[in-house]
Amino acid sequence: MGKIKDSYVKHREIVNYLFFGLLTTFVGWAVYFAVLLGGKAVAGIPAEQTEGGKYLLVYTVAQIVQWIAAVLFAYFTNRRWVFTDADKSAPMLPQLGLFAAGRLVTLGLDYAVTLFGGMALSAIVPKLNGVAIFGKNLNFNEITAKIIAAVIVIAGNYVFSKLLVFRKRKEKDEK
Repeated sequence: MGKIKDSYVKHREIVNYLFFGLLTTFVGWAVYFAVLLGGKAVAGIPAEQTEGGKYLLVYTVAQIVQWIAAVLFAYFTNRRWVFTDADKSAPMLPQLGLFAAGRLVTLGLDYAVTLFGGMALSAIVPKLNGVAIFGKNLNFNEITAKIIAAVIVIAGNYVFSKLLVFRKRKEKDEK
């Protein structure tokens, strides 16, 4: 047990980032798929459909709502439990703004990878567009594209947060 604890202490920031990143991803996915599936149902869009104006509108709303929920969850968990060596005197609102700006960049990546990845996968493996599970038709191409996007987004967010948002407090010059 000592080796595990020592390893955790040594790599605490990365372990916590991955843990809370995973939780953030699950929060985002839950919100995304709830809004996407709910929006498709309200708009009368078949579950297997991944194109068309109504689909694009529902998809975009799902992405935006997911992003807001995930950014808020990630900011507060990162500030409190991940980047514990960061300057705690940094004002929260400007820091949240910078955090959100970095997340806007990765939102663009998430949007593009999920949309175009889902479309590409649908063209390559169309039979995965409407797979029946527990009586529901699920589009596994959308789900696969979302997983790929999540990996890219988590890595990009860590680098941005570490280097720009949650920087360590600067030491005073000794002159």
